[in-house]
Amino acid sequence: MVDTRTHTHRHTHTHRHTHTDTHTHTLEWLSLTLTQTFSNGMEDDQGVCRAHAFTHVLFLLLNLVLSELSHPEAKPLDFVCVNDVRKVMNKVKDLQEDLAHCGTAALLPVPVRTPYIRVNFQTWQSKPIPVRRAEILQSLRMLAQDIHHARNQSQDQCAVRLLDRLEHNINNYIHTLTQIHTQSGPDGLKVQAPSFHHFTNLSLVLQHFDRLISRKLEWLVNEMARECETETDR
Repeated sequence: MVDTRTHTHRHTHTHRHTHTDTHTHTLEWLSLTLTQTFSNGMEDDQGVCRAHAFTHVLFLLLNLVLSELSHPEAKPLDFVCVNDVRKVMNKVKDLQEDLAHCGTAALLPVPVRTPYIRVNFQTWQSKPIPVRRAEILQSLRMLAQDIHHARNQSQDQCAVRLLDRLEHNINNYIHTLTQIHTQSGPDGLKVQAPSFHHFTNLSLVLQHFDRLISRKLEWLVNEMARECETETDR
């Protein structure tokens, strides 16, 4: 059962999200469009259309700016009970898209221990929730540690930016999972060290990280979410 005390506790830690080239180009396009709209004037035969276009561009600009602001970690209860919160938190697709435009970042300077994610569903589900949560946390901490080391060893600025964003995303999961309490066991539970691969390919690291959070973690959260209606009604 999720402890609702974590829902009322506000976390004020924020992190600055790195700008990508795509966002830079988008901002330039929006700025140019706004300039042209003002220079051509709003009062002409197509005044209504221009006003609509201006409103649309301003809306896009506002959303882009908001998306680039620092984001706090997800509140634990929301993370468990709201699917969209978890979807927004998962930044793997964004990182994979940026990696495609940053080929020099694909080869990591040092091997990264990446959790072995192949698991039997029935075996996994038979473990107590605190044990599963502890295993996922241990895997995430191991991965975050090695990503941090790879970032410090990298000489490629594009790679440094991607690794920094990946480490930030992993730490968000670590922080959120650490705040999730259950009734069936204490935090800091000792579990067996996770099995792992050694990868020097960032693309493979991203794939396995994505599988860890979309399989093991999602299975765990889905089971915990059964208590959401009870908790939110209190």
